[in-house]
Amino acid sequence: VRSITIIAVLPFIILLAMHATRDGRIPAFGRFESITWYSLSLTLAYLHLSFKHKLQGISGILLPLVTVMLILAAPGVNLKYSTDTSWPAIWLSLHVVTAFIGYALFSLAGILAGCYLIQDNNLKQKRFGNVFERLPSLETLDSLMRRQIAFAFITFTASIVFGIVLIQYSGNANDWYTDPKIAATAATWFVYAILLHLRTGGDRHGKKIAIATILGILLVIFTFIGVHMIAESTHDFVTPSAGEQQR
Repeated sequence: VRSITIIAVLPFIILLAMHATRDGRIPAFGRFESITWYSLSLTLAYLHLSFKHKLQGISGILLPLVTVMLILAAPGVNLKYSTDTSWPAIWLSLHVVTAFIGYALFSLAGILAGCYLIQDNNLKQKRFGNVFERLPSLETLDSLMRRQIAFAFITFTASIVFGIVLIQYSGNANDWYTDPKIAATAATWFVYAILLHLRTGGDRHGKKIAIATILGILLVIFTFIGVHMIAESTHDFVTPSAGEQQR
């Protein structure tokens, strides 16, 4: 499975590289690029873990999810998003890369939490079949969840800092600070700050924390995509806009 996954992601990496070369910017804007970035980040995070741990069972959840997202993103492959030229490329790139790493690791933690609940139920029901054998132990899943949340929180915080720097170049900082996407991002940060504190300072773990982690991934998805569906946002890198034109 791992070898097939590596082969499958290569065309998307090449395609994003082509977009970057053609448009002269980091390819992370518009529906296709942003969702592809997110999907690749999530898949690469999984591959990194799979070299160290037995995660075959997790691929059964992650890969269908990534496949669906890429299918949904495909119609936007021929759309072009023009970015604000006042934004320094280095700060924009740092902001985007750290944001997607954070999103991916938070999401991976949520998938691990789902696997934790499945494995916990297998143990309680004394079902020791194929699914049980393919998933890591509860202790391993719990430890991996904690690490993903910790690393995600660090990179997500860095992304917010880089975003604040970018706002200073926008010329309309007040509009950005009241933007619904910024508010959702702040809410996501606070929720994971509390969750991380419970996991580290409070030494909380187990089923309840796994459920909270799954709820956290729903907030991440809402922040990434959902905000743009219910409100106008200056920070709109996903939905088609007047700035997008057919190539």
